[in-house]
Amino acid sequence: MKSFEMYFMNKQYARVKELGDKLAEINPLIDWGVFRPIVREMYDNRTERGVRPNIDEIVMIKMLVLQSWYGLSDPELERQANDGISFQKFLGFPESIPDRSTVWAFRERLIETGKDEVIWEELQKQIDSKGLKVKEGVIQDATFITADPGHQRVNEPRRPEG
Repeated sequence: MKSFEMYFMNKQYARVKELGDKLAEINPLIDWGVFRPIVREMYDNRTERGVRPNIDEIVMIKMLVLQSWYGLSDPELERQANDGISFQKFLGFPESIPDRSTVWAFRERLIETGKDEVIWEELQKQIDSKGLKVKEGVIQDATFITADPGHQRVNEPRRPEG
């Protein structure tokens, strides 16, 4: 079943790739593996009850990168990562995409330990070494609001005070 899902995801992504996917262009230029040891000891949860299955550290870091580059809130990041095929490809088509509270908790742990600065400095160093510049963007979230039109329809007579 998983191979069928991957086939479908790659087939869906093929059209996006034809149109140009900046995330796919930068993804192989970054050595994501160097981030794994930076967060491994704080991200691994070993307790007396056993080891909790963790979301891959690289997926978590990539989620924060996407959030930063596109100026997304935690809820919008979760929505875009589940909805956007280019985001999913950038994340490596993970079996599960972290939800907003997981992203928030991960970011807070990074900040508490000071590892956030180490990660961003390493990422910037790699980007600079390739002669690249990241131009951050914004994904707009269209919110639809039902509003009172404030007047009656054209074919209905107005009241005297109107």
